Amino acid sequence: MVIAPLLLTLAACGEVRTPGTGGSTDGPVKARSTDSVRGSGPATGEQPTTLPSAPAPKAFADRATVVAETFRTSGRPVAPAGLVLISPWADVAFETEAQKVAWLAGKVEFGPGVPDDQAGVSQMTLPDGSERPVDLLGPRESVARALEDGGDCSGVAVERCRLTLTEATLTTTRVKTNLGEATVPAWSFAVDGMARPIVVVATEPGPLDKPTSLQPLTGLAPAPPGFSPADSLDAVSGATITVRVGHGACDRDLTGHAVEFDDLVVVGATHLPPNPGAMCTDQYLSTPSTLQLAQPLGDRVVLDVVSGGTLIFGVPHR
Repeated sequence: MVIAPLLLTLAACGEVRTPGTGGSTDGPVKARSTDSVRGSGPATGEQPTTLPSAPAPKAFADRATVVAETFRTSGRPVAPAGLVLISPWADVAFETEAQKVAWLAGKVEFGPGVPDDQAGVSQMTLPDGSERPVDLLGPRESVARALEDGGDCSGVAVERCRLTLTEATLTTTRVKTNLGEATVPAWSFAVDGMARPIVVVATEPGPLDKPTSLQPLTGLAPAPPGFSPADSLDAVSGATITVRVGHGACDRDLTGHAVEFDDLVVVGATHLPPNPGAMCTDQYLSTPSTLQLAQPLGDRVVLDVVSGGTLIFGVPHR
């Protein structure tokens, strides 16, 4: 995998190049930040694991040109500095939907085996293999940070919308960062009613942080209907890139696209609206699409077609 530096000085604007077509398993319920956020989804039916890609239609190419021109006149955002955590703060494998809802809603209680405060110093192993000392968050502070984007208990009875963490043990866990995998100290929590522990990163803020969301382009007109945003740039290998597209589960004929310029690439997807009368639930899904560029990405900036936001390799855009 080639990790391309994406925020370098812009070259002069150039010719539009539209590429051609680029080339979940069963088990415990995994927590995802994109579950049940917005959009519309069918009451039943399986979702695709990847989206197809195709040359951009005229409407997408026109929108890409608007995004590119706005970007060139608005100035470029600042890339995250240092080691950025891409993995969630917590590694959780739920056994029931009620457990997942309770965790996402922040309905967590602590048993007597979880101390109020247990500070200290440990070691983290960086992606290059070197080590550095890090201060620790206590177990309850670590959980509070992992739950800071909480939801609610919709669809689950109040008496079932609860998780009890009974014990906390200091361990280590491997996490993904913008520079590769790192090994960091973590708290392993035994949970009442769950066979597997919940493992939560325990590093103090500073050496490992979540990225700050990059804001949409100032002055960019709203995208017309039928466009889906690129939420992240997940892989770069020469002229092949993989982006994660956000969409509702009822959106039809979702197809990923990329429009190339000399200095940047605009990515995203198009879709048709849900079938009239379709029964839909409130969901926001995020599905990868692999796009084949005409030229290697190199140092070109990658922009989301909807918001105009800059996509930095491995860092979620929203």
